Amino acid sequence: MAAPPTTSIREISGTWVLNKHLSDDFDATFAAQGVAWPVRKILGFAGVSLHLTQTKAPPPEDATGAPVTTIKARQTVTPGGFNSEDSYILDSRDRVSTVPIFGTVSVRTTYVPVTELDDAELRKRVESGGGDVVIQEVVENKKAGWKTDGTWAFEEVNGERRFTRTSVTTTSAESDVQVVAKVVYDFKAGK
Repeated sequence: MAAPPTTSIREISGTWVLNKHLSDDFDATFAAQGVAWPVRKILGFAGVSLHLTQTKAPPPEDATGAPVTTIKARQTVTPGGFNSEDSYILDSRDRVSTVPIFGTVSVRTTYVPVTELDDAELRKRVESGGGDVVIQEVVENKKAGWKTDGTWAFEEVNGERRFTRTSVTTTSAESDVQVVAKVVYDFKAGK
């Protein structure tokens, strides 16, 4: 289902379900991130839903600080038991997190104006969704040698406005690899 007009990257609360038919295959991305083959196969068949709740509050490191946008994400993966809960604090600070399939990673999220996107094709796609900003998510696993630059946005897909996440994963192995994948979500329910 297309995203309702009341949703935007500045108000993304709701339940979003991965649309496999409109999304790219994510196997090469998981391989670049060092996810084991059996786990990648399970994830390839799994259904994924995201329940996102967006709020404004001071960051946990500074309870008296200025409020910043926080997105609490509960991801449900069926089957597989790879469920997770994360908080994305959009203040450009690096935070360390442990994710079962990735290990210890550094995560940084912030709003970025669409006009500042370097990738012209991505910028054009995002402009089709009508927003003026995107969420930029940078996830890095230094030990495993990979970094993923993610862009959360709304864009027009097959004539409908959809929530998307485009990821560019690069490795720092002997043979540098760059993998690009876009996932597209259906809107399931509001807050």
